[in-house]
Order: sequence, then structure tokens, then C-alpha cells
Amino acid sequence: MSVADLVIAGEPVADIGSDHALLACYLVREGCCPRAICGELGDGPYRRTLEAVFRHGLHHLIEVRQGNGLEVLAEGEVATVVLAGMGGNTIVNILNASPAKTQSFKRLVLQPMNALGQVRRLADSRGWSIEKETVVKDGDYYVNLVLNPRSRQEHKLSETELRWGPLLMRDATEEPVVRDYFRFHLDKLERIIAGIPDQSTGRSLMRKREYEKRKKELEEILR
Repeated sequence: MSVADLVIAGEPVADIGSDHALLACYLVREGCCPRAICGELGDGPYRRTLEAVFRHGLHHLIEVRQGNGLEVLAEGEVATVVLAGMGGNTIVNILNASPAKTQSFKRLVLQPMNALGQVRRLADSRGWSIEKETVVKDGDYYVNLVLNPRSRQEHKLSETELRWGPLLMRDATEEPVVRDYFRFHLDKLERIIAGIPDQSTGRSLMRKREYEKRKKELEEILR
């Protein structure tokens, strides 16, 4: 479990949108974290998560709470907050809804299913350092981001870094799975560009130029 490796060991963890408490049960059962909190918004997910925790006999170590995003947590109540398996814009909205509370946690472990650039842009605007970026291949490619919401760094990321990830760009020549991730996106862009007629005008032409720009960025990263 790639996300499990990124939480702060030995300290409490919260998983927001926990998907049947799979991560929380693993972390507590393996002794990685002393206790966990699972947050669910809807009645159905809340009941299913609660049932899963009781089924595993971990209800004395894992608390299931119903509420919206970080509303289920008190400031500084856990060391790590996990937001995984949801859209990037949803993650941004959750973190933006409680700025002071977000900054009270030691670590954010995020796995956006899309809009990674928007998540990095939020971190960049707040001065949160990106401590780690990892790629996992499990059928599809998934990117994990580890942020320090207590940091206040002044360095601003470029548009290319926001799009592709400053640490992933650095690791592209060293980590095979990262290189494969970039090659996957390069191949995808090449197919899209090939499908746009050379005689395109207006929006189609603008789209093609933007894709060609991104293609060039990836070629530079993979060089």
C-alpha cells in the first residue's frame, strides 16, 4: 500500500473518504499508527466504514466520524491527514475550507485522481513544501503527494513544475516507474496531436499548440 508508507509512523492518522477503512485498518493492525480516524460524508459510506471497523475488531482503535472533509477533526488531533482516491479539485476545496485547521497537522498525504496541477498550485500559494512525490503503477498510474502544511517556503513553482511535479521531474532519470509515467503521458499527447488536423483554426488550433507545448516539456524532462 503506497499511501501507507507515507504516513508518520507511531502517530495518529486520519483518512478522509476512507473507502471502507482499508488504510486505517492496515495501519492500526500492523502497528504503524496507534489509532486512526475515518471521515465519511454520506450515510451509506459512513455505515459501511463503521461495519468494516467492527468486523475487523478494531473499533477500540479506529473511530468513524460523519461529516464534511476536515470538519470531523479537531485542530492538531492527528499527525497525518490522508486524502486519497478523489478528484484534485475536491481535495483543494477540502483543504481550502479550513485553512487554520489544515496547517495544524504535520503532514498531508494526497492522492488526486486528476487535477494534480491544482493541488500543487494550492500548496505553492500557501508556501507548503512538497516533501515527496511518488508514482505507483497499479493498472493505471497514481501520483502521491506529501505536503508539509506547516512550512512557509518562498520558492514559487513554474507552470511546468506545477503540471508535472518538481520532484518527479528530478527523479525522471533515476526512477524507472517515474520515467514510464512521463512516457505514458508523452505517448498520449502524441496521439492527441496526431488526431488534430494541420489545417485547424480557432479553438482546435489553440488546443493543438497547448498540447505541443506540453509535449516539448515532457521531451525535455525525459532527455
